[in-house]
Amino acid sequence: MERKFFFFDIDNTLAVWPEGKIPESAQYCIDELQRRGHLVSLATGRIQVDAMRFAEQAGIRNVVADGGHSITIDGKLVSMIGMNRDMCIQYLEYLESKHIPWAVTDRNKLGRITPYKEILDWHPGWDVFKTIVEPEFDFHSVDDFYKIYVFFKDGEEEEKDIEHMTHKLIRYGDGCVLYEPMEKALGIKNMISHFDVNSNQVVVFGDGYNDLSMFRPEWLNIAMGNARDELKLEADYITTDCDKDGIYNACKHFKWID
Repeated sequence: MERKFFFFDIDNTLAVWPEGKIPESAQYCIDELQRRGHLVSLATGRIQVDAMRFAEQAGIRNVVADGGHSITIDGKLVSMIGMNRDMCIQYLEYLESKHIPWAVTDRNKLGRITPYKEILDWHPGWDVFKTIVEPEFDFHSVDDFYKIYVFFKDGEEEEKDIEHMTHKLIRYGDGCVLYEPMEKALGIKNMISHFDVNSNQVVVFGDGYNDLSMFRPEWLNIAMGNARDELKLEADYITTDCDKDGIYNACKHFKWID
């Protein structure tokens, strides 16, 4: 069989959210595909250091992370770029003018930084992901923006008629909007170029809105049964839910595993 290059989104595709647990059948597929000589990579919106934490658990050495803005090959970070800096600065200045609290992830670490201590009331930190409050923090000094979080009180977004930085955003819990790169296809193309793999050898699995960017006509697109309807419309094949052996059933269907 022709060698394939498989790209898996993490949350609610390869692993069940929020526990982050990989179903046994999905882990079997990861191991078996690699044993048979296929290439396997994650394709996630998570920041690279977090994606690698998961990759090590799954036994995967190649990673497209940061929504396509970083690639890691054989466990080593090869490239990583932030969002458009000028656009981020301009938007944060706009938020300041509206007195809207914000936080940013400005380095390859699990966490975010903000001058607004009230953010801890909206989004308390957890053991792995830290929120650091520095009252004098100045976003103008930031070289790279990897994520921007915006926080609203009930009804405030509508009352102040807050503009969005881009039309691509994620509602990240109550009262929080997250902006991050959503160009997974960019990272996939960089990855397959490195391995000299043709587009028709690529297979992608996804479930969410940020996976729309990696569902491309030149390769095989598989949506989970629990995927957003918009993604299913772009899929070449729809498997079962993440927690109902979706990865395994798709791999069996296409005879990539026995």
